[in-house]
Amino acid sequence: MKPLALLSALFFTSLLASPTWGSELSLTDPDAPYADRSCPLTHQIRHKTSLPADCRCGTNRSNTGGIPVCQRPYEVARNMGIHLGEGPSFANYYNAHLTGGFIDYDSNELIASVQWGAGAESKGLVLAYNLADWSRRFISGDAEDEYGPHVIAEGPAFYTLKDIQPGKDGAWYGFSHEQAKGGGVLRIIRVDPTTGERSQVWQGRSADYGQCPSGRKTVRQPSQQYVQYTQEAFAVDPADGSFLISFNNLKMGGTGIARISPDGARCEFVTLSGPRDDGLKKGRGFDLRGPMLGLYLHNGKIYTHSAGEKTFYEIDPATGNRKALTRRAPKPPAWRHVVWDEQRKVFWVSGKMNSVTVTAYDPAINKYLVAHKTCGKKSAWDWFPLCMQGPMRINSLNYGPMWLNRNTGNLIFGQDSIGIVEFEPETGNSINRSF
Repeated sequence: MKPLALLSALFFTSLLASPTWGSELSLTDPDAPYADRSCPLTHQIRHKTSLPADCRCGTNRSNTGGIPVCQRPYEVARNMGIHLGEGPSFANYYNAHLTGGFIDYDSNELIASVQWGAGAESKGLVLAYNLADWSRRFISGDAEDEYGPHVIAEGPAFYTLKDIQPGKDGAWYGFSHEQAKGGGVLRIIRVDPTTGERSQVWQGRSADYGQCPSGRKTVRQPSQQYVQYTQEAFAVDPADGSFLISFNNLKMGGTGIARISPDGARCEFVTLSGPRDDGLKKGRGFDLRGPMLGLYLHNGKIYTHSAGEKTFYEIDPATGNRKALTRRAPKPPAWRHVVWDEQRKVFWVSGKMNSVTVTAYDPAINKYLVAHKTCGKKSAWDWFPLCMQGPMRINSLNYGPMWLNRNTGNLIFGQDSIGIVEFEPETGNSINRSF
C-alpha cells in the first residue's frame, strides 16, 4: 500500500475506533454514562437515543474495544465475568434460560421466570429486576451461590419453570413442567410474592384436579381419559383469575385451549378443533394446527400462534370462534410472544428457535414490520426509521420472553438466554440492562 493510502486508512480507522469529540452527540443526555462513546453517523445523530449508551455503531459492539452494555450478553457474563446490575445472578448457571414473566408497575419491577439444569434435574427460579437501577433479587425456587445449591422459600419444586404470571388474588402463578414418562407432568404453582412460599394449585392429567376429557372410546390407562396439555402456552385471565393452557393430540382430545378454575377443581373448553372420538367441537372458524405457542389476552380476546402453520389467531373466549389474522408470517417469521402496543397500535411478536426475530403486526393495514430489516425507505411506519441494532441484533433470542414497558414505550427482552436487554423502537438502539 502507498504511504498516502496507508495514512488515510489509519486515519479513517482511528475515527471509527475513537470516541466522538467536539461534535454533536447521538445521545439525548450529554451526561449519560457512555456519552463519550457517541455514534458518529448522520442518521444516528438525527435519531438520538435516550438510552445511556448508543450501541448502534460497531465500535461499541465489538468484542475488542467495545463496551459491556453493547456486547453479547453471554460473552460478557460467561467469558468476561462481568455482571450488569447489583444482586445475585443466575447468568453462570448451567443451561439457564429466561422463560417468561410480567411487569409489576406497583413495585416498578420486572418479575421473571428462569429454568436451568436439564432433563429430570431441571430447576426453576423466580426473580425480580428493579426497573430503576436494574438490580436483581431472588424470590422463590432453586438457586446457587458460592456455597453450592440452595432452595429459596418452602413448597413444591418448580422443575422446568415455563412462566410466571400475576393472579387476580394478588398471588403469582408459575407454570411448570416435570420431565417424566408419558410426556411429563404439568403443574400450576401458587407463589406468595412476599415470602416466596409455593403451593400446588393444579396438576395435569390427574384425577385429583379438574381435567378436560379426551373423548376417547378406548382408554388403556387413566391418563388417556384427559386431553394432552402442552407446555408452551399459559395465561391468567384477570377477569376471574382462571388459567388458560393449550392442549394438542389428535388421538387424545384434539387441539385447543382449556380454562382451569382458580382453585384447580374444574376444566372447561374455551375452543376446540380437530377429530375426536366423541365428535365434540367448540367454536367455529379456522382450525388450530399443531400446539399453541403463547397466549395473550387483549380487549377480551385471546391471541396465539400455532406451531404447525405459524398462523396468528384471534379467539373469542365467549364463543370459542377462531379467526386467522395472518396465515403467512413474514420472512423470517416470529410466533411465540405477543403484546399489544397501544401507543403504536401494533402487536409486537417475537420468538423463533435459532433466530432473533422481532416483528410488529399492524392489524389496520394487515402488514408486518420486521425489526432488523423493515426500516427507512422499506418501512411503512414513521416511528420506525432505523433497524434494530445493538445486542438485540445478535442471533440468540430464540424463544426468550418479551415485555412492553408502558411507562417508557420501550421493549424489554430476555436475550441470549440470560440477559435483559432494552430496545428503543424509535431509534433502533438496544442495550444490555441486567445479567
